[in-house]
Amino acid sequence: MVSDLNELEDKIGYSFNNLGLLTLAVTHPSFNEHDKSKEDNQRMEFLGDSILSSVLSNELFHLYPAEDEGALSRKRAVLVRGSSLAKIASSLQIQDFLLMSKAELKSHGYNRSSTLEDAIEAIIGAIYLDGGIDAATNCILKWFGDLKEKVDKEQVFYNPKGQLQEILQEQENHSKIVYHLTKEEGPPHQKSFEVDLILGKKTLGTGMGKSKKEAEEEAATKALLILQNPSKVDRE
Repeated sequence: MVSDLNELEDKIGYSFNNLGLLTLAVTHPSFNEHDKSKEDNQRMEFLGDSILSSVLSNELFHLYPAEDEGALSRKRAVLVRGSSLAKIASSLQIQDFLLMSKAELKSHGYNRSSTLEDAIEAIIGAIYLDGGIDAATNCILKWFGDLKEKVDKEQVFYNPKGQLQEILQEQENHSKIVYHLTKEEGPPHQKSFEVDLILGKKTLGTGMGKSKKEAEEEAATKALLILQNPSKVDRE
């Protein structure tokens, strides 16, 4: 097992002082499903998610000095969405090192996007606990590569409204999405819009932008964060 972990260290570009942290980071919940007293990577994933968001927020803040909060939020959303993180995890071959139940292995659960996303966030949490914020930052930025290039490339294909609709269509008896314009102000050449995204009787997100479309997309992005990861706090 130690030799396997050493190989994983080479792939992620970080050498642990405490290999137990890395072991925990690759331990899928199914691995200890018959013994709930043993830990899995979910708590570490929670920590890693926060570290990742903080590191990317700081980088985007300095990369795009002229962008407002809404634009920066959308750029970050492109980078941290499940498919983007799963691609990075797959490129690091993290799926080859996951500890899972035989049933999960048999059903190829190691290739599931959500599993890979959780694993890479857990590894970020492990690196942070082992080496601090500088070590975690160095790894994250190395994995993502040129952030500006990645944002510009991925944002073209990012469709939060469509993605939100797809998620809801998979649910039975889902409520209809309503985009409610709550504010429109400013002169014709410099208007600003505020939109609430309402699902059933609940407002899931409020977006602002220079157009209704931009405001709706920001609201949808915030709603996606809640629906895709209900345990994660929306910090927007």
